[in-house]
This record gives sequence, C-alpha cells and structure tokens, in this order.
Amino acid sequence: MGSCSPGGSIAKEGYGYQSVIDYAIIGVCTSTNASLFYGKPRSTVDMGMGPLFERIEPVSKKTRVVTLLREAILSGTIKGGEPIVEAKLAQQFGVGQGLIREALIELEHHGFVQRTPFTGTTVTTLSLEDAQQIFEIRIELEPLAFHLAALRANDTEIAALSQLMEKTRLESQAGDLEGFFETHLSFRNKVWELSGNHYLQQALERVVIPLYALYLIRRSYNREGILQTIVECLEHQDKILDAFRRKDADAARQVAREFLMRMKEYLGTRLVPKVPGPVTGGESE
Repeated sequence: MGSCSPGGSIAKEGYGYQSVIDYAIIGVCTSTNASLFYGKPRSTVDMGMGPLFERIEPVSKKTRVVTLLREAILSGTIKGGEPIVEAKLAQQFGVGQGLIREALIELEHHGFVQRTPFTGTTVTTLSLEDAQQIFEIRIELEPLAFHLAALRANDTEIAALSQLMEKTRLESQAGDLEGFFETHLSFRNKVWELSGNHYLQQALERVVIPLYALYLIRRSYNREGILQTIVECLEHQDKILDAFRRKDADAARQVAREFLMRMKEYLGTRLVPKVPGPVTGGESE
C-alpha cells in the first residue's frame, strides 16, 4: 500500500520563502487509498449493513496553499507589508501560477493580503491611523446596517444569528481565538446581508474584514486585551439579538454605535501599538 508523507512548512529566506513541501502537501500520492483526507474515509463503506460513512471529497490543492500561507502570515513567518511573488510561490509549491493567484484572492477576501493593481500583493499592514480611519467609517455605516437588519430579520434569520452567537460562545470558552473572530465576523456579515442594501454590505466588507485579520495577526501583542474584547463582543451580540427579537431598530443602531465607539477607543492598547508605522505579524519594536 502506498503512502503520503505528512507535513510541510514555509520558512523565510531573504525576501522570499523556502518551502519544504512534500507530496502530502501538494496532494500527489502514489496510492489511491493514500490521498490526504485528514483521517476520514475516502468513500462510502458498505459492510453488508448499508453505508456506514458518507463520501468525503478530497481537500483541493488551493485549500492547502491557502492554509499554509495563512499559517505563515499568522505565525509572522511572512511579515506585514512583505511582497508576495506569485511565480516564486508557484515554483515552491509545485503548482500553477493561476492556482496561487486564486489562493491570494481568497486570502484577500479574508483580509490577510492586499492586492494593488500594477504593484502586486503584500501581507496586510495597518497603522494606528489606518485603523482609526476604518472605525470612523464603521461608526457611521455599520449602525445603519444593524438598523435595517432589525426591520427585516424574520424568526428563521434570527435563529441563524443565534446559532452563530452560540458558536462564538463555545469558541471563546475553548480559547479558540481564530475560530471566535471568524465566527463573530460571520455574525456581523450576516447582519450586513440582512440589511438588504448590497452597496452597504460591500462597503463594510471592504473596510472591516482587514481589521479582523489584524486581530488574528496581532493576537500575541496583548492577549489579555484581546480576551476582554471577546467578552465585549459576546455581550454586544446578546444585546443585538435582543433588539432584533423586539424589532427595535433604533436600539439595534444604538447598541452597534456604542460598541464601535468603545472598540475605537481601545485600538491603541488592545490591537495597534501607539507608535508610528505599520502593524506586522510580529511584535512591535
């Protein structure tokens, strides 16, 4: 029976990256039974008593590339503001440049990289002033989204938000910061969608998502402060759902605005250091 070698890493070397990527990472296996499925069965197993397992689709190469680059950014192996060269990554991963481009587009959607026309792609970097300007926009736009969503949300949609809220609660109890901020962003994104104004939703996605990536990149900067932010996020979600259930759009707007104003005040102590210059994945100097 063939096998796949596990593991792989991206290590910094000069301005680029030296990959140690084996066949398991790029999904090239010599046995039909040895594909990388994270320990799950490849297909339905029938032992004379009907199917025991559902068929599991293999993880795509793009997903693996996204995961490895994301981990390298979060660990600080690839620093904030550092350029990402598609051709170099394609060569190191052993995949096409088009697949690398797709992976970077997904990372951009989640706020981890910034793609600039005619300039290229770099890891997201925000200064204190950048973050403050983003919050100035959020404080004006996001409460409107919550106001509109409160008017439109039905019982099914409120139930979906409740499920997301419960998921964030469980993730916070487990100390899963990455899972928490991803789910909390999904909660907010769902509210933006419920507003029914896709221009408002697109504007908020563009300015807010990089901040959530920054929470993950900077989670070691002030862990205690980040944990307190999580507590306040949970309280905020509770109040928002209460307003939605009561169809109180004005209360939803006010709760959102007060929360955002507090988060803006905490920027310099909890997220972005009070020093000039960009924020990177490592500690501030």
